[in-house]
Amino acid sequence: MNHQGGGGRHFNNRHQNHRGRGGRGRGGRGRGRGGRGHRNNNNNYHGGQAFANHPNDNYNGWGNGDAFHMIESSGSPSDTAFTVAVQGCSHGELDSIYDALEAYRVGKLGNNDETNNHSASIDVLLCCGDVQTLRNTEDFHSLNVPQKYKRIGDFHAYYSGQKVAPILTIMVGGNHEASNYLQELHYGGWVAPNIYYLGAAGVINICKRTSSHSVSSLRIGGVSGIYSPHHYKLGRFEVAPYGQSELRSVYHTREVEVKRLEALASMNERPIDVFISHDWPRGIYHHGNVNQLLKKKPFFQKEVQDNSLGSPANEQLLHLLKPRYWFSAHLHVKFSAEIRHRSSEGPQNDSDDATKRSALKSGDGAAQEQNTAATEFHGMESNDGNCPDSNPNVQSLTEQMTRFLSLDKCLPKRRHIQIMHVEPSMTTRSSTESPSAGVENTPWLEYDTQWLSVLSQTHEWTQRTRSPVNLANGNASVTKEQIHHLEESLKARSKERDEVNPLAIPRNFSMTVRPYDSSSPRQSYNAPSQIGNPQTDAFLSMLGLSHRITVPYNRDNTHDESNLKQSLPTSIRPSQVSVNKQRAANDDNEIDLDDDDDDADEPKTASENLVDPCEIEIESEEDNCEDDVCFVPKRPKL
Repeated sequence: MNHQGGGGRHFNNRHQNHRGRGGRGRGGRGRGRGGRGHRNNNNNYHGGQAFANHPNDNYNGWGNGDAFHMIESSGSPSDTAFTVAVQGCSHGELDSIYDALEAYRVGKLGNNDETNNHSASIDVLLCCGDVQTLRNTEDFHSLNVPQKYKRIGDFHAYYSGQKVAPILTIMVGGNHEASNYLQELHYGGWVAPNIYYLGAAGVINICKRTSSHSVSSLRIGGVSGIYSPHHYKLGRFEVAPYGQSELRSVYHTREVEVKRLEALASMNERPIDVFISHDWPRGIYHHGNVNQLLKKKPFFQKEVQDNSLGSPANEQLLHLLKPRYWFSAHLHVKFSAEIRHRSSEGPQNDSDDATKRSALKSGDGAAQEQNTAATEFHGMESNDGNCPDSNPNVQSLTEQMTRFLSLDKCLPKRRHIQIMHVEPSMTTRSSTESPSAGVENTPWLEYDTQWLSVLSQTHEWTQRTRSPVNLANGNASVTKEQIHHLEESLKARSKERDEVNPLAIPRNFSMTVRPYDSSSPRQSYNAPSQIGNPQTDAFLSMLGLSHRITVPYNRDNTHDESNLKQSLPTSIRPSQVSVNKQRAANDDNEIDLDDDDDDADEPKTASENLVDPCEIEIESEEDNCEDDVCFVPKRPKL
């Protein structure tokens, strides 16, 4: 077999030859698919390098016919700890992510160290947005990426049941999503079997049994989307099919969701263990190695100096909720930081941060390092790649500290996955001695009663309006009596349904549209209309709430074999189907990572040459070149 593309380096083995992707030129880029690897007996391509015996045991490698994925790990495994995999932007590459984690697991099991064997099993995968949950070609109309990057990806196979996610997966939405589908699950739900979406905002608990017959519970919160001041205070007015403006505003974070999450801070019942978002909290870069960040991404310089990079809403949540861990993506770079919270609540826009920005503007790196040490802010990862656990100068994590980590996107040889062993904030003694006696022996998800109570209390805030939502008359605070009443209501409902666990999130996924079928001679590229979802119906019914921005699911309104819209032949690619006929107005709060070019010829800023400045353009990072060899991931084709 021989694959060629102009300008690439030639790789050989006895099974096949590949040529790499074409070289880069100032006037354009050469093209040609290829990569390294060999074919095994199952006709799968694997290659790259594996570092199972790396001196620090922090790296495992995985190859997909062209290069390897680097997986780093931190923390110490224990009987009660959760082994958490964190993924940056997925961009439709679920197969690559799950295969990389399987290689990590196999590498751990292959080591005779008992500790490694104990940590081989991954309890949950957290995806920090841009999963691109495309079910079929019609969903392209709700995906805000340039036409040439509209690829069907891997998700449709998990949606249809052709594949099942091998790891329990929790995700938030980003700014490159099938927004029409995520809108159906505004309050959260299963986007596919074993893949759970937290909703526009949400808090849940992941639980597992330990060998000592106790139950560990990790509290996970999250918020979807990115920040835009133009839509932050507005209601959820978008309805599919989206217009030019709605295609972008639909994934912008709203104040309503943020205020609901803020309400949890006043309850002081239990901390958030892990918080995930797509957008960074604004100002987080001042609590890590900002010089190293700007070395990787020099076009962030102005935004960092102005303290405008990131979401002010997420900054507020960071300092109010004080989660133990915060994971993000969006900017396609690995960056870590550690923040020590003060006792007072609210954003810490203090003189310390002002001094840091002043030092950054003046180029006084020494002054910045001195100030960083004085205020005891530490990076999660040192320059040599060691994890903070191996750094004796970094104190152990407390309830007044947050460790922040942002990861790259899924490409070979990029730091887009991290394995962390996280101790839960709550471990309770189980009344059931045997895992088989009505209690699962694998991790399961449970509703968070405080969050459900806040949703019920503030349901009137959920409005389909283009005007600002009036939050002055609303009250997001919830009393213990209200929480207790909700718990009793859920217990009574569970008893009627003969359910063992009244808080267990039901695995009630169901398909609402026909999935993409590569063997079908015709595919539909028509813009879908708003439809409901039976999971949302069940959730609102459980809380006794009505539909406000969602609609009841009606199977008669969905497409079936006898009621298809006019279809186009599969030879017509999505890039040939007009979705956006006009360019959207610039939004200075968006970050287009077409500027995220590791070997760009000229310096850029994050706001130059943008169609929509927070949009993450994918092309510029795909040519990940090393020694004049460009390794690219194989992608499904329509």
